[in-house]
Parts: sequence; structure tokens; C-alpha cells
Amino acid sequence: MITFEKSKRYLFYYVGVLLVTITLFISWVVMIVKNPGSTSGDIVLLSFLFLILFGGEALFLIIYLIRPKVVLSVDEEGAYLHLSKKKTKEVAFSNFSSVGNMRRNLVIATKDSELYVVRFLKDHKKTEETLKTMFNTFITNHPERYFDMTESADKQKHEEK
Repeated sequence: MITFEKSKRYLFYYVGVLLVTITLFISWVVMIVKNPGSTSGDIVLLSFLFLILFGGEALFLIIYLIRPKVVLSVDEEGAYLHLSKKKTKEVAFSNFSSVGNMRRNLVIATKDSELYVVRFLKDHKKTEETLKTMFNTFITNHPERYFDMTESADKQKHEEK
């Protein structure tokens, strides 16, 4: 089984943005203290702005920290998306439709019209290449299992008409 880990780059991004936001918040408070001409409406609106910023940054940090170290595993039968330490989603190669990258995120489309986005990957290009290679190997070794689902879906569509 091949495993892919999450990158620490995103943690540094989120902590850096949080530090910049805290610096802006402190400078805003100092400006309000030194300028007595601020109205209560300005203070309330900027407070809401910083509340939204801090909430969003905290949410991203929590999501990053909840994800396990290994975010994706691949074996001969399919891919395993590790959503949390206790929850893993299995996507069989027989259900794959396509695999690709979008803004450093791995995107997996299935025949069931589901779309999975795997974030925080350390090396998204290597992950995509490995997954495509394993997917092509599966189709080469088991064409009856991959194309059987497509044929049965086509039969169901014709029966409904």
C-alpha cells in the first residue's frame, strides 16, 4: 500500500496569516485608542470584520489539525481517503471515472457522479501520477470489473426509457 502525507506548508500559511491578522488587530486597537474621533459604528463594523477573519483562520487551522498525517492511501483495488483518524472513505478503482489536479488539490471523479477533493498533499504531482498509474494498471489487469459497471449502468438507463 502506498501512502501520501499532508504537507506542513499549509500550517505555515495559516499561522502566518493569523499572525498578520493579529498584528492588524493590535494596530487597529492602538489607532482607536489614540484617535478619539472614532464612532461606535466604525468600531462595531471593524469588530465584526476581525471576528470573521479570526473565525475563518481558526476554522482552517482546526480542519488542518484534525486531518491525520496520512491523507491518502492507494493499493491494487482502490484509494482510501483518510478524512479523520477514525473515518476513512474507500473509493474502488472499478468506480473511478477520472483523476486530476486542481490548485494543488487531488480531484477524484467517480462513475456515481461523486467528486472527492484531497487537500493538504505534500507532493500533489507525484500523487496524481501514482494514482493514474495504479488506475491504468487496474484497468489493464481487470477490464471486466471496470467496464462491467458501465455496461450495467447503460442497461439500467435503457430499461428506464
